[in-house]
Amino acid sequence: MRLITFFLLLMVVNTINAQAVFQEFNRFNSPLPDNTCRAIAVDHLGRKWFGTEYGLAVYNDTSWTVYTTLSSGISDNSIKHITFDSQHRAWISTQNGGVAIFDGNNWSSLTTQNSGISSNFVKSVTIDRFDHAWICTNLGLNYFDGTSWMVYDMSTTRLPVDNIAVITIENDSLRWIGTINGGFVKMEDTAFTVYNIPIANFPDNTITGIVIDSSNIKWSACPAGALVRFYNGSIFAYNTGSSLIPSNSLTTLVTDSLQNFYIGSYDKGLIKKSGNIFTHWDTQNSGMTDDLIYAVAVERNGVIWCGTETHGVVRFDENMLTAVGDINKNVQFDLWPNPGNDQAALHFKSNADRKIKVIDLIGNCVLEKMSTTAELFLDYTGLNSGLYLLQIEGPDGIATKRIQVVH
Repeated sequence: MRLITFFLLLMVVNTINAQAVFQEFNRFNSPLPDNTCRAIAVDHLGRKWFGTEYGLAVYNDTSWTVYTTLSSGISDNSIKHITFDSQHRAWISTQNGGVAIFDGNNWSSLTTQNSGISSNFVKSVTIDRFDHAWICTNLGLNYFDGTSWMVYDMSTTRLPVDNIAVITIENDSLRWIGTINGGFVKMEDTAFTVYNIPIANFPDNTITGIVIDSSNIKWSACPAGALVRFYNGSIFAYNTGSSLIPSNSLTTLVTDSLQNFYIGSYDKGLIKKSGNIFTHWDTQNSGMTDDLIYAVAVERNGVIWCGTETHGVVRFDENMLTAVGDINKNVQFDLWPNPGNDQAALHFKSNADRKIKVIDLIGNCVLEKMSTTAELFLDYTGLNSGLYLLQIEGPDGIATKRIQVVH
């Protein structure tokens, strides 16, 4: 009876990890208007805003509200970025309709027809502490203080290109710009310093995400140059040759309250950088349903939302992984190292007949061994990098432990 109870409990844990860790919302199982999601933001009420190729969806964990050009005053259905100002208004970057602004009741827009914006193709918007907008377009960087406009482009500044992807504000006079094919740009007041491949040996000329961490280090996500660290003029690329990052093709990056990085990629799903340890979740090693992640947002409770190319939005509750520990404390063992690379050593208090399994996050047994000794080695060489459950069945019952493989 005791053994049956442990088996049932383990089945519950495996069911939780297989079904609740990853949850997909798409246009077939939810009101999400399209399966391509390029923008995600979480507002002050915890509502999730999803920008798709065919409209905006807002989800409050219970109900959905969808806004399209047919059902609302939004200026365009193709959404590239979402942010909020101090008045909790949503600033929505669109491909053909400039910036759509929504206060919860009324819509307005900033377009070339009704404002000083330089283009209707808006890549992203950043709001500074004065509630002034820095608007990145394919025809220059726009600054709007609520009344007047200033356009920074190649004709008026030392910007290397007009195609601007993203801007991050360090302080009132210092800003960092990511361009498309022009490199990484420092904007200090109205002076521009360019870091790109020909000028500063910057690893990539295209930057699609910028984060400044608590140590004032600038981090850039690049589609070919991977993750770039910039500090006091020193440049280092975390790529597949210099680190354990699984991909060089990155789309975006965000940080959580613990300064962990969550990074979208073109081919390896979601990547996490915690210190110098990289973990990733893709279609091969987890319940992630798409390998191309365009957008990432982290809630206050640690739940991660990923916007994908073809599978809508994926909700990833990493807390479910860290919550899984030893079910049976009577099964005493040591595992070292964890995280492990090619192998790990498993030590028990005594010799006994035991069955050891390694199970991936969708419930597949990827490694199984029988042992009668107090020590054995687990061979990780055939496993993908990622998180797994180690299951041990022996005379004292069944236990599980979360393990990580890092190649």
